[in-house]
Amino acid sequence: MKNKIILVLGSTGFIGRSLTKRLLADGNKIICPVRNPDRVKRNILSGDIGQIEIVSFDLSNPSALQEYVRKSDLVINLIGLLYEKRNFSFESAHYLLPKTISLLATKYEKPFLHVSSLGSTFNTRSNYLYSKKLGEEFIENNNSNYVIIRPSIVFGEEDNFINQFGRMAKILPILPLYKKGKTKFQPIYINDLTLMISNIINNFDIYKNKNLPAAGKNIFSFKDILNHIFLTLSKKPKFLNIPSFIGILQGKLMEKLPKPIFTYDQFVTLDHDSISDDAENVVSSIIDRDLADMKIISSLYLQKFVDRV
Repeated sequence: MKNKIILVLGSTGFIGRSLTKRLLADGNKIICPVRNPDRVKRNILSGDIGQIEIVSFDLSNPSALQEYVRKSDLVINLIGLLYEKRNFSFESAHYLLPKTISLLATKYEKPFLHVSSLGSTFNTRSNYLYSKKLGEEFIENNNSNYVIIRPSIVFGEEDNFINQFGRMAKILPILPLYKKGKTKFQPIYINDLTLMISNIINNFDIYKNKNLPAAGKNIFSFKDILNHIFLTLSKKPKFLNIPSFIGILQGKLMEKLPKPIFTYDQFVTLDHDSISDDAENVVSSIIDRDLADMKIISSLYLQKFVDRV
């Protein structure tokens, strides 16, 4: 599906910025509903004049998307929250908004690609994972022209995971370790993920009505990833195991900050691994190449945190 009009919700996020650049490079026209139009200036520079249309969008009024869905050839939803906001909950972001978009896509007979999260489940105390599962289930039960993609942690030069712990490892002699660092992840490279999405879009009928895992070639524990970060920064790995009751208290206190780096829900989410037995084969078959190695790629962009003499 090239030279098409594609509606992209969540274009200003980490995945969204990379995906819109790829879609623009493929010659598509992109419609980007955003709260703050200034945030997509970098994407404007990557497209030709008139190739990207930025429109103001109030998340509290999703029905306003109706006209943009009608004029699009395909709809992509990337909107997600890492922590709840006073006026925007996990339920709103991961269930109610996808529900509205899915119904509009059905109304106007548009293909709908929805990005959820690997590990989404009803069997959890995590509102994040539960709300993600609610969104997936509604789409599966009420839409007949969809693809759902569930990524594990996504890494890349501008990611909010490895970079965050890289900053912490640069300034702190010791890093906190929750759940003894045993939670498992299967990180996928941003370029592999966006190529996967692009190829699915171009062959939508092949993947129609599928729920696909998106993960990388290697499985790491949380402690493995932090060890890698320390060693890349030429520092001796040092950790402080945080007891559960302290982790809960820290999460409940820090989530009250305007932009919390840790919340109680994130602590609970660490009860669940973010891995998939068949994900590597699924992704590699779709992108027709081997998947990127997290340690090799992240070692390059972690260099910005290395102390220079």
